[in-house]
Amino acid sequence: MRLLAWYFLVFVGWAATASASENVDRLTEAMRLTEVVQILRDEGVRQGRDLDENLLDGNGGAFFEAQVEDLYDTVWMKSKIDNALTDGMTEPQLEQAALFFESDLGRAIVSLENSARRAFSDDAIEEMAVSAYRDTDRDAGYFRLIDEYVEINDLVDRNVQGTLSADYSFFRGLADGQGAMSDDGEVLAQLLAQSAQSEELTREWLYSFLLLAYQPLSEAQLRENIAFSRTEAGQALNDALFVGLDAMFNELSYQLGVTVAQVLSASDL
Repeated sequence: MRLLAWYFLVFVGWAATASASENVDRLTEAMRLTEVVQILRDEGVRQGRDLDENLLDGNGGAFFEAQVEDLYDTVWMKSKIDNALTDGMTEPQLEQAALFFESDLGRAIVSLENSARRAFSDDAIEEMAVSAYRDTDRDAGYFRLIDEYVEINDLVDRNVQGTLSADYSFFRGLADGQGAMSDDGEVLAQLLAQSAQSEELTREWLYSFLLLAYQPLSEAQLRENIAFSRTEAGQALNDALFVGLDAMFNELSYQLGVTVAQVLSASDL
């Protein structure tokens, strides 16, 4: 009987895992996370070129470019988000979130966000969006709804914390890659000293992005999006996405720091 019970528990456990995996796949497909990860990869590769130009004086060359290309592995990147969704959300939450993003509004939101994110790769479009945000009437109903969405999801603070953590990981990688002792306390203190500026820049970018992305949506659709964000599923999804993205960006930033250190060390030889 015990043996039969053990087999039964194993089967039930496997079935639950399979069901959770299916719900994660369903949600990630509805949210088009494969496309999102590709966008993030494209941004990372561009960031690598900027690092080569501004920090390495162009000495990184083909080696550095190839290393950056390898770092931003979309399969690995998406696995970090998938794992966070699996660990951070219950099956009912996964199903509810999937239902929302499979709806007409959910599909529209995903499409608008991805389009706006790609558009922001053009500096002229980003500058236009920032200018529009600065000129926006803060008392307008539409802006208040955007503001409510940002506050409910704690987007400013979470993005600031994520940026500081990624920057810290980069400097750790830079030190480790050079075989140098890193004064973690000093690095952290310097980053925290810049947190106010980081918050201002993050807020400006977020509002500029959301105002551009959500411009085609009506106020009623914005309220529906906000209503989903208030649900347990919406909050769990938000939490899980930040956990997954933070884990992904921290590792990428650390490895990027190591790669930069290798180029710097080679140029000193």
